[in-house]
Amino acid sequence: MHCVSAICTDLATPDTRLCAPCLSTLRTNLRTLPGLYKECERMLTPAHTGLTERISTTRSSTGIVLDEAVVEARGRMRDTLSSWCALVAEGRGIPAPAERDVAALAAFLTARLDWLAAHPAAGEFAAEIAELAGDATEALDPRRGRARGLGPCPRPGCTAVVALRPDTGGRVGCGSGHVWQPHEWLSLSSRLARQEYVA
Repeated sequence: MHCVSAICTDLATPDTRLCAPCLSTLRTNLRTLPGLYKECERMLTPAHTGLTERISTTRSSTGIVLDEAVVEARGRMRDTLSSWCALVAEGRGIPAPAERDVAALAAFLTARLDWLAAHPAAGEFAAEIAELAGDATEALDPRRGRARGLGPCPRPGCTAVVALRPDTGGRVGCGSGHVWQPHEWLSLSSRLARQEYVA
C-alpha cells in the first residue's frame, strides 16, 4: 500500500498507512505544537511588540494588542487536537484528556500515534497536524507579509487554500505543502479559474 499522505508516493510501513519519513514528520510536528502554542501565547502578551492590531474602546485606553494570525493559530490548534483526541478516545474506548491543554492533547495523540497511523484517516491527520505547525510557524515569523488567498488547492484530496506569500519572495503554495514554481503559475491560474467557475 502507498503512503496516504497527500504529498507522498512512497510505500507505507507495515501495519500503517504512512511511510517512515511521513510518520517521522508527523511525530515531529506533534511534538513541536506545544512549544509553538506557548510562543504564540508569548506573542500576545502586552510587552511584545510586532505586527499587531490594536483594539481599544477609547482613545486614552492602551487597548488589547492582538495579532489575528497568532490568535487563529492557537484556537485552531486546540480545536483540531481536541477533535482528534475525541476520535482516538472513541475508537480505543479510553478517556480523552480532561482539559484542552495543547501539551496534554499533543502528548495523548503522540502516545497513540501507531493507532492513528493505521487509521483510515491517517492521511488527513498528518495533513492537519502539518498545517497547524506550518500556520503557527508562519504566524510567529516577524517577517511575514499578508498572504493573498488564490483559491482552493487543485490537488486531489487537498482542502487547503493556495496563497501567494510576499514574505517568502512571492512563493505560491498551500497550507498542506504543495508548491508551484513560477513556470507553473499560468497553468495553476487556469485550474483555479476552472474551479471557481464550477463552484
